[in-house]
Amino acid sequence: MADLSAHRPRPFEAGRHSANLDRASPSSFNTPRFSSPLDSANFPRLHGLYHESLVCLVASSSLFRTSRAFVADVLRPSYAAMGKFKVPAWLHAPASASSSDKEAGKQNRRSFSGFAHRRSRCETGRPVLEESRGTDSSRLVVLARKIAAETENLDRYLGNNSLPQPGFGIDAPDDFPPLPGHVQRSRQEIICATRELESLVRGPRETVRWGVWSYLDTLSLQLINSYGIANLVPLDAPISLVELQTKTSLDPINLARVLRHAMTNRVFHEPSPGVIAHTAASRLLARDSALQDWVGFNSEDIFPAAGKVLTALQKHPEATSLTTTGFNLAFGTEEPMFVTFGKEPIRARRMGGAMASLTGGEGYEVKHLVDNYDLADVDAAQGTLVDIGGSHGFVCVDLARRWKRMSFVVQDLPKTVESAPEPICDDESVSNRIRFQAHDFFTEQPVKDADVYFFRWIIHNYSTPYAVKLLKNLVPALKPGARVVINDHCLRKPGSEEPWDERLIRSMDLVMLTLLNAQEREEHEFRALFAAADDRFVFKGVTRTEDSRMSVVEAVWEPSEVNGALIENGHAVASSEKENTSK
Repeated sequence: MADLSAHRPRPFEAGRHSANLDRASPSSFNTPRFSSPLDSANFPRLHGLYHESLVCLVASSSLFRTSRAFVADVLRPSYAAMGKFKVPAWLHAPASASSSDKEAGKQNRRSFSGFAHRRSRCETGRPVLEESRGTDSSRLVVLARKIAAETENLDRYLGNNSLPQPGFGIDAPDDFPPLPGHVQRSRQEIICATRELESLVRGPRETVRWGVWSYLDTLSLQLINSYGIANLVPLDAPISLVELQTKTSLDPINLARVLRHAMTNRVFHEPSPGVIAHTAASRLLARDSALQDWVGFNSEDIFPAAGKVLTALQKHPEATSLTTTGFNLAFGTEEPMFVTFGKEPIRARRMGGAMASLTGGEGYEVKHLVDNYDLADVDAAQGTLVDIGGSHGFVCVDLARRWKRMSFVVQDLPKTVESAPEPICDDESVSNRIRFQAHDFFTEQPVKDADVYFFRWIIHNYSTPYAVKLLKNLVPALKPGARVVINDHCLRKPGSEEPWDERLIRSMDLVMLTLLNAQEREEHEFRALFAAADDRFVFKGVTRTEDSRMSVVEAVWEPSEVNGALIENGHAVASSEKENTSK
């Protein structure tokens, strides 16, 4: 896998987006007014995130009951292997759908259905928030036994393989080692069951009461990170608060209160009164620059913007424009976040480091794409893959190492392309097959007749009007059979995901709302994007490998044929004519 620290990552990278990003017309996508001030996309966003711990409260709320009258059921996601699907109409509403249902579908704003019945098991068959009724043991005991049994499985594997034990001490490992599937499942079961057990023991009222204080965890980390406190504490010895205070501009009272709050999350510890020492977590904050950037980006850019999302939604409930976001209100800007960051190199660099930290984390490794997405036919034909918004090309480097004959074009804005490393890697057999091209993906695609057009963590940065425009811009370049591949999150039906994974993915959905009025999407929403862009796209489906949080979404360009001639824009085009016009 490529050294991610050497590359600017992809999800929200500064400098990749033009200053004219707001030229699409979100105002033409008017969302109907409902009994709730939240629109039909943003209500289920919040609903999905809190489903894990608050499902009983949500199911009984009057807002939820009244909302069921105006939204359509979520289409059941398909997890089958990719096959051919006919492109559906933009709106798949039942015959009895109300006018507001139809309008919501046209806007590609997420609809949802009530939990009249709940799925009690994951797709993997493992329990999620099951109620225990008519059994000999209470749910508390069932969970406790599960935690004990799965912990023994995990501990036995670590011991039998001489792997280090997890811990909080300064010498504890930074990450869990790679685990085989059955052991990883034990680990996931422990995470799932302990969270559920904690919620049960705390009770619904206390869960809600103190859950809203979670922002204070961000606050203490923000102050520690911003003041560089982790770097001021020696790694090999404790330091007194008195001495530590001399190294920072924080006064003694605020320094102590911030550190002692962080200690409740096992960031630093106090071995004796007034003496501070590192834990494994605080040591990482001192040594891992990408993790420092992750904390900084989240606490200094996303955190203030999140506090303005309510106001932004009240002013602009349709939530589609890049310039009416919580970020815009928090920082007093009237331009897209990417443009703002393009003018502020320090923030742009920090965001790049934050994305490097994320893409190196569990479930986001590029290997899931490289090892599992089949490009054998493209490789055999020495075809071309275009990585649109591909930053410094680290994905193409890994793909080129896997596929030895095909070529790659990495597209991004001029500043990003100019800053790409030369050569892109030391292996000439790889670097010679990768070229860079300056391109704004809000303009027509310049590389004609490539085999694959690839977006990794690009489409989720944009609401429907922009995302459709991105796909439309590919159409003049496409040859029959060309693939469009999106590597993004794909939201599954609430409750069908591993609880921890679901929390992370739905949290990312709210981050996209906060910064860009964008969204993570369900399978039917991806299908609708392609249908809206051009009905000659044939949606192939969504696949996701085990242990990956990202999915592969694929569509193929299949214009119809009459007597051997391609039909484009309503008239026949001979293959030779198409070749001439594409040159």
